[in-house]
Amino acid sequence: MNKYIMQGAKLLIAICFIWVTAYAFDFRYILNQASEILSNFFLLSIMTLSYFFAFLIKAKVWQLYVGKGIGFKLYFDGVLYSLVLNHLLPVKAGDLVRIGYLAQENKVGWAASIQSVVVMRLIDLFLLGAIALGGALYLGIKMSLLFVFSVLGIVGIIIILVLIKKYKWREMIFSYLKTIKQILWSGTGFMIICLILLSWCLEAIVLFSVASQFGISLSYLSSLWVNSFTIAGQVFHFSPGGIGTYESFMSFALTVFAVPLKESYTIAIVTHGFKFLFSYVMGIYLLLFAPISWLKLINWLKRKEE
Repeated sequence: MNKYIMQGAKLLIAICFIWVTAYAFDFRYILNQASEILSNFFLLSIMTLSYFFAFLIKAKVWQLYVGKGIGFKLYFDGVLYSLVLNHLLPVKAGDLVRIGYLAQENKVGWAASIQSVVVMRLIDLFLLGAIALGGALYLGIKMSLLFVFSVLGIVGIIIILVLIKKYKWREMIFSYLKTIKQILWSGTGFMIICLILLSWCLEAIVLFSVASQFGISLSYLSSLWVNSFTIAGQVFHFSPGGIGTYESFMSFALTVFAVPLKESYTIAIVTHGFKFLFSYVMGIYLLLFAPISWLKLINWLKRKEE
């Protein structure tokens, strides 16, 4: 049942993406806007550095959580592998490679590596949800109650079905939630939460910069809300890099701030295109300075261990 609900949600998002593309897609307009950004060295530098430092911070948070005396580069490369593969594969398999990349160290086992990555993702989702909800209240955003309750209902039903049907998953989830609770009440936990928030704040600068190029008066706080809402929607990832999901959620979120649909869609395309370009450049870096064999990569992707 949960599989059908998830597939139904993905199909609905795909239909929305096709509709908004048919309505708002203008190749020449998109190309012109993208060319202006690429030719603006100052703006492009701000976007690149902000996005780069966001991932540096994510890697540092992961290192703080694991705390096994392993060098920072391994965590940074692991985060980048997750980013690159999520932009290459139609499923979010990057985290499996991130798990394997850490687990290849003798100091961290596979189970401990899984826990660290899952806990980081759960904290990410919690903070993104908090930003999206808190921002909506603070900014006075008026959203369709039907849309909000539909999304919450789908997620809630999936969680309930998983907890009912998967006993081992239920035990694992409760264990991870307990771990997160312990983190939140520790000194290191406060630092972890602050750094994760900072990473999302840095990532929002990319959207803020792109929107400014369009001459749209979108505030930074609004950009932070839109970015958080969009990234949270990637739980319905069904294509490389979340193509379709990303554009649908961001286009909808931007129209909340009275941004015309054509501009909203183009901003989403350009912003997402920048992130694809960034991930592929990081992929070149990994091939040159942190290569792993195809056999090892495939084994990590196929591995299923409770």
